[in-house]
Amino acid sequence: MESLDGFAQKDMIEQIMLLDEIKEQRQVEAIPSLFDLYADPAADSAVDEMVYHTLFELLVGRETEILQGLKHQAARVRLLCIRQAGESASTGAKPVLLEMLKVEQDSDMAGEMIRSLGRFRTADLIDELLPYLNHDDYSVVAWTMQALVGIGGDSAREALKGVVQAGEAGLGAKDICDLRTALAIGNLGHLADEKIISFFVDHIHHLNPSFRRVVINALASIGVDALAALDKCLADGDKDERIMAANIIGMMGEKKGADVLIELLDEGEDLDGNLRFAVYEALGRINSLKCVVGLADGLAETDAMVLMSVITGMDNLCNPGIVHAVSGALSAADAQSQLIAKTIANAHAVKLFAAIYESGAHGDTLLKAIVEVGDQEAMDLFRAALENLGSDQAVADSKKLSDDAASAPTISGKILAADDSKAIIFFYKGVANEMGVEMVTVPDGKDAFEYLQANSDIDLLITDMNMPVMDGVELTRKVRELSQWADLPIIMATTESEKGQSDLAREAGVNDFLSKPFTGEQLQEKIGQFLS
Repeated sequence: MESLDGFAQKDMIEQIMLLDEIKEQRQVEAIPSLFDLYADPAADSAVDEMVYHTLFELLVGRETEILQGLKHQAARVRLLCIRQAGESASTGAKPVLLEMLKVEQDSDMAGEMIRSLGRFRTADLIDELLPYLNHDDYSVVAWTMQALVGIGGDSAREALKGVVQAGEAGLGAKDICDLRTALAIGNLGHLADEKIISFFVDHIHHLNPSFRRVVINALASIGVDALAALDKCLADGDKDERIMAANIIGMMGEKKGADVLIELLDEGEDLDGNLRFAVYEALGRINSLKCVVGLADGLAETDAMVLMSVITGMDNLCNPGIVHAVSGALSAADAQSQLIAKTIANAHAVKLFAAIYESGAHGDTLLKAIVEVGDQEAMDLFRAALENLGSDQAVADSKKLSDDAASAPTISGKILAADDSKAIIFFYKGVANEMGVEMVTVPDGKDAFEYLQANSDIDLLITDMNMPVMDGVELTRKVRELSQWADLPIIMATTESEKGQSDLAREAGVNDFLSKPFTGEQLQEKIGQFLS
């Protein structure tokens, strides 16, 4: 095209104006010349980018030119046309892309071809794409799986399920779930029907922690469609499966999930303490009126750890109904109300505290509990909350939270605790504070491992088994690979009842176990065995 002659010699402003004119006037006759320009990148990256976008827009619906571009000698031109072929769903380009894919050696280019083919969303492509599920490059695998999800249907569903089953078959208890299997699980979640959901639910307590973690995340992402299967698991599953099901419902945050959890509590069954903990914690993650009612009933719980999950959930959802329920419980002025006040202090339930204080009732009761707990971090938080309220009384009361709080006898040592449950973390901190032990807390195994890599002053590690990102077994294995932590005492807190799980953890290097739910006294005793 004559107007593009000597393009490289024009100044940048003139180049941009020319490209803009070609694009606005849809001068499709410029496409061959633009191919050549794009094949030889402009010195200025902004101009080169504009050539790309001009070409991309001109090629919309231009199958003949797209096919020409797919045969261009320059790889970057072919790549641009591969992408536009998918955007335009060019019928004539589809067989060309398939032939190109069969001989393509570059993984990035193959991935782009698969990505574009996936946009055609035709079932006949499934057999063509299946071999690429086993490609050595995981980016190609990922694009293939996304293409199958876009196509959908039973064939795509079975193909992904086959990858999961193959990955599971070769997965030992000590292995880490490979990326191919994890990608298949995640993508299969997008195609989940009743059978796939049941398949996932059957694996929520899989022996391999990393495989189990990926399955749980997939179920949580499915959302409300998985509730029926999880409800059935709550009714018929074993102890650990029921706990997992409650946790997943909480992760979903769906209001319909509250119906399932409340129904379980209302059945009057003598629920295991671990399950009660999991149910209340899940309720605290779902914003609904039923959750408020369920948590209010939970104020009668006498187990300190279970009550911690109730208070933590109430602080998370804090609203007038919750404030009214807690104020009513505190009005009883009995042993249970004292336990509730202490739990509010240990849980750092600042929102709940501020709302109750501002209502004009029980401020003195809560202030007394905060001082008696003697957690300096908690006192700083509650003091700041009072100062933020701004009233003369609140400012005066903030001064009552002095550094002269009751102190516990100091025990030498520093603990690192890893758990994704806020309620458990606050329970740990409360016990550690009573013992006078310094404790650092993190929400998952990855953060715990990174902390140990950067610090040398930890004397005891307490970890949960099931956590996102990195579970307790994987954390323990990685810690034991570090020579400086070869002898670090590790306690694993777990709800696992299967012997194989504890054997797996002990083989990884765990020294001892705490079986949930445990009391503060039991935790103190266990800590005392490793710290003097």
